[in-house]
Amino acid sequence: MPENNQETENWRGILWAMLSVLGASAMAVSVRGASLGLDTKLIVGYRLFFTLIFIGLLILIVPRLRSEIRFNQPRAHLVRGILMAFSIHLGFYTLSIVPLAAAAILFATAPIFATIISVLLGRETIGFRRTLAILVGFIGTIIVMRPSSEIIDTNMIYGIGSSIFFGFSLVMSRNLARTDGPLSTLISTSVIGLVITLPLAAPVFEVTTDITIILWTLILILFGILRQYSDIQAYRYAQAAVIAPISYIRVVLIGLMAYLFFNETPAVSTYIGAAIIIAATIYITCLLYTSDAAD
Repeated sequence: MPENNQETENWRGILWAMLSVLGASAMAVSVRGASLGLDTKLIVGYRLFFTLIFIGLLILIVPRLRSEIRFNQPRAHLVRGILMAFSIHLGFYTLSIVPLAAAAILFATAPIFATIISVLLGRETIGFRRTLAILVGFIGTIIVMRPSSEIIDTNMIYGIGSSIFFGFSLVMSRNLARTDGPLSTLISTSVIGLVITLPLAAPVFEVTTDITIILWTLILILFGILRQYSDIQAYRYAQAAVIAPISYIRVVLIGLMAYLFFNETPAVSTYIGAAIIIAATIYITCLLYTSDAAD
């Protein structure tokens, strides 16, 4: 692709990435709001169910999308769907009990785990610089978790677990996106996640009449769809190394929204850990797209 065309495509990707950041930030805050009246397992179920409804309507309105649906690797779709289900459940639970800014930062460790997993599976080799960046990222994570006997929040472990499962799914996404496309991957993830969620959500099922909780849930569903679609479009147009730094704007937005809606003020350790994790992850991402990828 000519340089000018790639630059234009990158700008399109950047705009979509900014919409994704907005969607992800609003979604994270709405999970906290909805969790004040609903169990997070039920919230996950609502999100997946209505996402499938939206995709179904979209396919009916735009018939050409049917030609993009293919499942050439059913086992890979199944495994990725299960991994994503665990990631979503742990992530939503984390958002309901951990300070939102800290949760957002813990989720930012997913690319670090994806790199480690790729190495363990033999898909990548890394040298000293990327190894050092990974270690620095973990130091940032420890700082965010504030490991002192007085104030350590063990609930943050759920956020780390969510990032680990998401890291596995990121590794699998590369191949699935090439062979079956993003729409198929989105459909399989939603279907498998919903199948796993139904028995978990059934015991806690309820119909709320609280208008505030209903509004939070609607915001979650709508902005969740916006985030997913924007992610697909962003990575369709722009290079991952261009998009990665933009994704961290959500840490700022989530922190601001958490303060405005829930009066949450991040601890100093959260800011310090955030700076370290973000710097390490951006460095790792940039190395993937340079001649020094294995350094």
